[in-house]
Amino acid sequence: MSDLSIGGGVRLPELSRGDRATQVGSTQHFTGGIVLGSGPGVRTGVESHLEAQAALLLAARPEVQELVEQVLFDWFDEDGKIHKHYIDLVATEHNGTVIGYAVRPLGRVKDAYLAQLARIKEQAVAQGVLDDFRLFTERDVCPVEFFNAKLFLSVRRPDCFGDPVARDIVGRMAGVATIESLVEQTGLDGMGFRALVRLIRSGHLQMVSYERIDHSSLVFKAKEVCA
Repeated sequence: MSDLSIGGGVRLPELSRGDRATQVGSTQHFTGGIVLGSGPGVRTGVESHLEAQAALLLAARPEVQELVEQVLFDWFDEDGKIHKHYIDLVATEHNGTVIGYAVRPLGRVKDAYLAQLARIKEQAVAQGVLDDFRLFTERDVCPVEFFNAKLFLSVRRPDCFGDPVARDIVGRMAGVATIESLVEQTGLDGMGFRALVRLIRSGHLQMVSYERIDHSSLVFKAKEVCA
């Protein structure tokens, strides 16, 4: 774990846990980095816009406990020759299930590539490295889920003032309410909205409908909130 910090005690994100460093710049394709997870978070490198979308979506799913990019797996072909394959993203769920994701646009998915992924999947599952290996394409990017994932990322940092107020309001709520009405009860405007979104992210609040999170969204208390 990284112990880097800045003069007021602010911790820097932990270094990437991947087995290969992603590119920091390219004239041919998108590259970048995202800080995911709670607290100071973990740096996650991406080498395409689709990888960035996949990382945001997977990290925001409530069942996912940890997400690691570029995980090395050695596989062998039909002649027994060993090859290195870096799995784009590996998600470990809270129940222990480990799922690998190969991220690639549909236009670049050919039969030979699918055959290779199938062979890698068979060996990775047989060796207990993965429980499943899936192809992630642009068809897997739901606009609603992606909007909410970006919102969760934007409010990931806790607020020592706004969060306790929001927890108190939600702790006393009964039934269904709009986010706007809860924000009004906090008296904190944008700060209150962001704190309530964090409670949706943590599962303390739950949306009534599958939709983009906004002030008009209906929510209810899904589990008790500690003051």
